[in-house]
Amino acid sequence: MGSLQDVYDDEDAGLDRDGRLRAVQAALLPRTTATVPGWTAAHVWRAASDVSGDLADVSVGPDGRTATITLGDVMGKGVPAGLLAAHLLGTIDALAREAPAVTVEGAENAVRSRLERAAAFATLFHARIRLHDGSVEFIDAGHGFAAVAHAGGETVRIPSVDLPVGLQPRGFARLPRHLDLSPGDVLVVASDGILELPDASFGTLTDLAARLAHERSLAQGLRAFLRTVPETISDDLTIVAIRRDPVRAQAPTDPSTTDGELDR
Repeated sequence: MGSLQDVYDDEDAGLDRDGRLRAVQAALLPRTTATVPGWTAAHVWRAASDVSGDLADVSVGPDGRTATITLGDVMGKGVPAGLLAAHLLGTIDALAREAPAVTVEGAENAVRSRLERAAAFATLFHARIRLHDGSVEFIDAGHGFAAVAHAGGETVRIPSVDLPVGLQPRGFARLPRHLDLSPGDVLVVASDGILELPDASFGTLTDLAARLAHERSLAQGLRAFLRTVPETISDDLTIVAIRRDPVRAQAPTDPSTTDGELDR
């Protein structure tokens, strides 16, 4: 067996620049490898440059009782923002079993000095969902692009009350907030690139959430929205949605059209 350097060089020789960038981008987005009964998740993204400065994740805790949903947006775009996004997401992953306020505080402590040296900051929405009853505890650090569409028809945007990661004064804890997802409700979180779309407003986010609450497939609903987005955009766009499925008989699904599944 060759050295680790030899192994790396062999693998690297088979990856062109575009392939390498796709691999980096994939690492900043949710995985889709396992299903949790009663819940559905999906995401879409489009980068303004080769690599997005957005980061996102949806995953299920080891005990299968909770799920976390994360979406962040590092100031700027392209490879520099992508590097900082990868670092921030890595620290969040390492603290994923903690409560949202602890996770965000720990991640901020880990990346603060790097963000300061880069004269950057990041907005972040990070939530933990209790799967058996839909209770959600979350931190919104300067993000402000989340909305809940209720099955009954009401749609509410979640404003931010905290400063972004890297700008929160040291020693000032962020207070967790709460909401509840009933059967048929959907939580949608986007990056601020949604406001850069033609004729966009905060109503674009809440309208999307309302449509997704009634879509048979979250994934197909998000893809339909992405088809309305210009191929060339001025800011990165990432959207993550998670729905507590309505209580009804589950029909067999076609594997070719299934939503992105929650990662266990």
